[in-house]
Order: sequence, then structure tokens, then C-alpha cells
Amino acid sequence: MPHWKGLLYASTITLAVTLLITVLPLANDRMNEGARDVAVFHPVPIKRLSSDTVVDSMLGLNLTLKVKKVAWNGSVLSVDLSNEEYGNAVDRWMDDLRRLFEFAFVRTDNVNRVLVRFVAPLQPQAEDVRSDVRMLAAVDVRRSDAWLATELSNLGAAKPFQEEIWRQRLRLSASPL
Repeated sequence: MPHWKGLLYASTITLAVTLLITVLPLANDRMNEGARDVAVFHPVPIKRLSSDTVVDSMLGLNLTLKVKKVAWNGSVLSVDLSNEEYGNAVDRWMDDLRRLFEFAFVRTDNVNRVLVRFVAPLQPQAEDVRSDVRMLAAVDVRRSDAWLATELSNLGAAKPFQEEIWRQRLRLSASPL
């Protein structure tokens, strides 16, 4: 009988060790869940534009043209876009306008007017160290404009310098070159 007791004792210990070995990896995974990296910044959709969120929102638009200046005043968003790299590629201008208007008038609720200036850098003369810009065109669009509800998706294909309807919708002003 003592022989059986020793064998039963050894089997019980072996079974306990086997179960412990199978449970340890699961317990280790649970411990590691708490040790994983924690996200510090969570992307949050911007519903209300403010001075604190205007920079993040402009970066999030991934505009083709360079953003030279952004101003937020009350419910008016003013943006200067530079055509420095793309020249007078109006299709890129219009695609960036479409993205900007979708952000301002569809995704946010406190922007009532968007003013956009398309600017080009002036070539400094030899002794002149100033680096000013000249305005090529300006656009003034308001939330109350009826065409935004139906024609905003078509803005990317618009030809505002040839089509009078788009010139009126955008309140486009062009400077003489």
C-alpha cells in the first residue's frame, strides 16, 4: 500500500505542475495587456473649430498647396494657399478648395465663411531681402450659399477662370498678372 500512496502522490504533483505550466502563459498575456503602449494622442473628429484646433485641422486636410497663413476670427476662416510648387494648376486649386469647404461647412458647425487667397512668392531682387507674396486670386464662400449642398462634390472639376457660374459661386476675384 505504501507503494501506491507514493505513486498517487507523484501523479498528483505531476498533474498540478502540468496544469500550472499550461496556465502560466495565459497569466503572462494578461499581465502584458496592462504593460502595452498606451496611446497618448487619440484622433478626435473636430466638430467646432477654435484657435486651439485650427492648426491640427489644417494639417489633417492634406492639401496639395502649401498653407502659408491661417486666421480664425469668430466664424470666419481665412487661409492663404501658395502655388509655389504647382504654378497655375487650377485643378489642384479647386481640389484643395473642395477639401477645405467640406471640412469647414460639412464637418464643422461653427464656420460660416471661408476666405481663401491664392498667393505666389515674389522673386526677391539682388539687394532686396524681403520675401513678400503677391495675391493671384481670392475666393469668398459662405455657409448660406445654396450651391454647397448640391455642387460641392463637382468643385474639383470646376474651371472658375473660364466658367462664369463658378466665378459667381466662389465670388472669385483675380488680380491682373
